[in-house]
Amino acid sequence: MPAKQLKVGLRVRDLERSFALYLRLGFRHLPQPGQANLRYLTFGHTWLILSDLHQHGHHNAERERETRLGPPGLGFVLVVPTADLDATYALWQQEGLPVTLEPEDVGWARIFYGLDPDGYELMFEQFAS
Repeated sequence: MPAKQLKVGLRVRDLERSFALYLRLGFRHLPQPGQANLRYLTFGHTWLILSDLHQHGHHNAERERETRLGPPGLGFVLVVPTADLDATYALWQQEGLPVTLEPEDVGWARIFYGLDPDGYELMFEQFAS
């Protein structure tokens, strides 16, 4: 049986801005030349597929309407491990992105939460060495 990856798709308002940010967070680009409105990235064995909110199709009209009206990602959290939480936090501040939970030690790791340019919440975690 072929290997299968967990794939997460996020619809984003500015494909290039989001793509550049996730690259800076350590995601790796998987070029797909035939997919102009998508950017494929990997982090370990997980794939992240960014799609242009306005150019990539929806599977039905109701989902399209709801997606365009509602805040993207409400209730969704993408957890990203990092080797340097302070550097990731600095990047978040440099990009002018909202932090929803300041860095803190939770016992098993140091974490912080922030929103990406489309309001998707990310939790960054650095495990103790």
